[in-house]
Amino acid sequence: MTQTQSRSHNKTSVTRIRNRGDNASASEEPSIGIVERVELTDFMCHEHADVNLCHKVNFITGQNGSGKSAILTGLVIALGGKASATNRAPNLKEFIREGRTRAVVRVHLRNRGSEAYHPELFGDMIIIERQINATGGTVSQFKVRNASTGEIVSRKKEDVVAITDHMAIQVDNPINILSQDAAREFLASTSPDKMYHFFLKGTQLFQLREDLEVVRQAITRSEASISRKKEVLPEMKAEKKRWEDHYQDMSQARDISTRMEQLSCQMAWAMVKEAESEVHTIDEGIDVFQKKMSKIDQKVDAEKEAIDAINQEAEELNDQAQGQLAQLEPLKDERRGPMEQLESTKATLRSFKQTENEINAEARNTRERIESLKRDITVERDRLVDKDSAGRERLRETIQDLEAEVTDQEAEISNLQEQQKTLEDRSLELRDSEKQLKQDVEKGRRQVERVKTGLQELTQQTSDQMSAFGRGVKDALMTIKKTQWSGMEPIGPIGKFIKLRDPKWSQVIETILNKPLNSFLVETHADRTKLDAIFRRCGCQSQIVVCKTELFDYSQGEPDKDYLTVLRALHISNEIVKRQLINLNRIEQIILVEQRSVGDKIMSSNNGG
Repeated sequence: MTQTQSRSHNKTSVTRIRNRGDNASASEEPSIGIVERVELTDFMCHEHADVNLCHKVNFITGQNGSGKSAILTGLVIALGGKASATNRAPNLKEFIREGRTRAVVRVHLRNRGSEAYHPELFGDMIIIERQINATGGTVSQFKVRNASTGEIVSRKKEDVVAITDHMAIQVDNPINILSQDAAREFLASTSPDKMYHFFLKGTQLFQLREDLEVVRQAITRSEASISRKKEVLPEMKAEKKRWEDHYQDMSQARDISTRMEQLSCQMAWAMVKEAESEVHTIDEGIDVFQKKMSKIDQKVDAEKEAIDAINQEAEELNDQAQGQLAQLEPLKDERRGPMEQLESTKATLRSFKQTENEINAEARNTRERIESLKRDITVERDRLVDKDSAGRERLRETIQDLEAEVTDQEAEISNLQEQQKTLEDRSLELRDSEKQLKQDVEKGRRQVERVKTGLQELTQQTSDQMSAFGRGVKDALMTIKKTQWSGMEPIGPIGKFIKLRDPKWSQVIETILNKPLNSFLVETHADRTKLDAIFRRCGCQSQIVVCKTELFDYSQGEPDKDYLTVLRALHISNEIVKRQLINLNRIEQIILVEQRSVGDKIMSSNNGG
């Protein structure tokens, strides 16, 4: 049977010769390693050749230069052979058809039966394809496909070698593949030495001898290595002893670390208690301040009422003075003193001291006038002793009138002195009250200023969230985005990735996480040095923590789901940040409770753990 399958200029025919028993059962056919098909594309003289082969003997016939040897050469190249092994070209690029940039060779190998090579991957038929490129960095590329699915299973030459070794195909063995040049050399070699050399090569005894020599050298090296290791064995045992001691030290250190974690939990509760005490103190201070403000408001209202009463009293005194002026109109000269006293009383609100001096001066003048009148009365009485009774009676009436006037003047003076003392006492009370009010108002003003300052800071933080993490953080973040890092890009500040689920735990959680909130995370020490330089340029004071990016399982350290932990009270959007807070603060183990008694009960039930 002759079949021609080539589109090259030269025609090549393939003849399959079967056994005489064509009706032999399929079970007698070989199951692996049979070349069933060879495809050549732009390889040597073939533009495209597709040669189907039978599982026994195949003869390929054709004119000289028609490409018979190219089929055998393509088979050698596809199965991993070197260009020098074909004696057809010094390198693979020479096999590309003239005017083309690449050549492709495909070989179909049967892979059936119990000895099939990984049939679950490669199936019943393996297609080995080798592409040769004239340009580019890679000259040769392999592809091993499953013929049934067309899927590429491997691209490695090592897998091609493994397949040929498993199927006992040796492309460089002249007994398996005998090229024209090797056949010519075999026929021309008549000397026993050359024939024996060919025998050694064909049976691979030559290769076996080289392999045995390599094995012998490996054994020699292994024996020398064993001897050297026996010499250093005592040293290694001593090193083992040192490491065992070191392991014991590490175990003790781990126990100390566990104890420190327990103390850290207890310290966390102590911090919670201290924070609760501070909150209670602040609440009491707020209550006291509110009570003081209420009292100040009451005092202000009372003082306003007192001022109104004083103003009304002054108006009443003014009205009384006007009435007295109308009654004492006939005695203008003698009423000058009381008028001055009334005017002094009205001026008491402006200057009580001056009023007192004027009243005292007027009192002295009045006393002197009284004494003078008394003397005049005595003299007049003595002078008129001898006069008639009628004149004596008129004189007595005059004296009585004068004495009544003196008595009224003295009563008026006493009344004015009492009013003066009352006004002085009231003035002192008003001054003390005014001083206290000024102090309370000043204290309230300072409190308002503090509240305004806090409000401004909160407003600024609302508009620029990064300002809450310290100066220079915003500039540092912009620089981080523009910088190349050996590990992951720095993560931070940590607080940016944390949100509180319930605001009532804000003070407690802020006390626990206060320090790490403005920290940044890096993966390597080189990145830490680089980030520290950026912080110095930007004036940023944030901490830098070198951490691993491993997302470990922390569920073993969590308490029962019925307990609210710091981790469960937070929403952390970055898993690396979450693991770092677990490492630094053990947030998965710290339980939050509203009452101290509940916390004590939980601690006692867990033996203080």
